[in-house]
Amino acid sequence: MLVCLRSADGKSDQLADRAREVGYQVIQVNVGGKLDIRAISHIRKVLMEHDVRILHSHDYKSNLYGVLASLHLGIRRVTTAHGTTRDSFWKKFYLYLNEKVVYRYFDEIVAVSDEIRTQLEKIYIGRAKIRVIENGIDPTYFGSGNVDGKRICPLPIPSGHKVFAVIGRLFPDKGHRFFLQAFSRIVRSHSAVAALVIGDGPSREDIVRQVRDLGMERQVILCGVRTDMKNVYEKVDFLVIPSLTEGIPYVLLEAMIKKVPVLATEVGGIPKLIEDGVTGYLVPPGDVDSLEKGMAAMLSDPGKLEQLCENAYRIAVERYSAGAMVKRIEGLYDAFATEQDIRRKM
Repeated sequence: MLVCLRSADGKSDQLADRAREVGYQVIQVNVGGKLDIRAISHIRKVLMEHDVRILHSHDYKSNLYGVLASLHLGIRRVTTAHGTTRDSFWKKFYLYLNEKVVYRYFDEIVAVSDEIRTQLEKIYIGRAKIRVIENGIDPTYFGSGNVDGKRICPLPIPSGHKVFAVIGRLFPDKGHRFFLQAFSRIVRSHSAVAALVIGDGPSREDIVRQVRDLGMERQVILCGVRTDMKNVYEKVDFLVIPSLTEGIPYVLLEAMIKKVPVLATEVGGIPKLIEDGVTGYLVPPGDVDSLEKGMAAMLSDPGKLEQLCENAYRIAVERYSAGAMVKRIEGLYDAFATEQDIRRKM
């Protein structure tokens, strides 16, 4: 069963609709403000009415609401630490509260990369076990069913241009500023190139200002949030992930199964998927010179890129499938269920 916290912006509606399509029972809980007691009461009622035995939450607000709603109900609690940006005072505060206090009420913490587990081990002191279950992706994900027809619109790409893309939330930790500095140098030596910045977030105005200051309004296109990612990947030539911090980003797995060549920073779990010169290109985080060299290399050797993409595709399908991820999570749930059965018989 999926319980979705629904704020006024309605951003969770797409997830809820998709979950219903594939057969989930979905309950949406309206949430207003930083701490909505009515929402917590609603979640608690759901947990009790459906005799929920395992609660799995996925971000700091869901963690807090889930813990408060499930107190004294005998429910086993799991949370997944995906890794997130800490781009404001309040976000840093909530994450600190989450890691130092709320995590103490969980039985298991799932980290999506070894680096996130290491970070948590330095911060968190409690009884929960921290285990790594890396993200996985379904190779058939980009079928016809994952496109929202209302949002399909042409990408304004100049004819005959090679297209770089940065895909993800517009936050400082995503490193857009370093990408734009490097791309401005590429533009000087390669006239037929364009860059797509896909996503939205608080850094949008800073990115717009930097594009203007660099005089690249014609070369850099801010596309906002897109739900037609199959269409996007078919239009771009190269994916760049210039992040300063990451877990294992889904955008990387998506590019690998779509055979789009990747240039990424060696942070988080990325080096487990990208071996420099074998499955893509790796550069140090925040290094403009290396980003420029990496993009130039992608433009200069299309033959090599074809082999890199084939290698990356095999890695994604064989080692990072959604099926493997689900089996490991199922194993965690089964262990809880077995433990609860034993307790009932005692």
